[in-house]
Amino acid sequence: MPSSLHTWIPLLALAFLVGCAQVPSRPAPESTGTTLGEVSQGFEPPPEPSRADIPATQPEAAGQDEKPPRVLTIKLDTQQFIYSVNGKTFKTGPISSGTTGYPTPTGKFAVLGKEKYKVSSRYTNQLGMQAWMPYAIQFHGPYFLHEGWLPGYPDSHGCVRLGEKDARFLFEQMQLGDPIEVID
Repeated sequence: MPSSLHTWIPLLALAFLVGCAQVPSRPAPESTGTTLGEVSQGFEPPPEPSRADIPATQPEAAGQDEKPPRVLTIKLDTQQFIYSVNGKTFKTGPISSGTTGYPTPTGKFAVLGKEKYKVSSRYTNQLGMQAWMPYAIQFHGPYFLHEGWLPGYPDSHGCVRLGEKDARFLFEQMQLGDPIEVID
């Protein structure tokens, strides 16, 4: 081999490895639990889970005095959420809201947007990377409900953190325009 080729091969290998060592911009898709053998044998992914446990969200006849079908209440004093369907409490769970220096806004809001793989444009995590905010539901300006760490007390920069299962559940159930009330 010519000596110049001996110089270039390690450099090309290094460039390839460094280029592939980038942090992915999106998480890997969720595994269906299949093996290569199952895929090659025409394996069909399982059907979506039934929503039979969740009550109907559309009232029969919506009148002016009728409550909205889905309502999410965030209680800052007890650090919990209450998800109601047709006026009845359906699910509750823990949250972690904003600290004194970064309070979570209170008031009546609505679901403004949803993003399953949201990444914060303002805050970083302990590694200096942009903070992940999975199952993000925007309810007011830069404030979101999203999956995150739940220490048992207010600990965020104003967002409302939820456990993974609760964040996923609310992300699937809440629709654009659904009311969200944040109270002390």
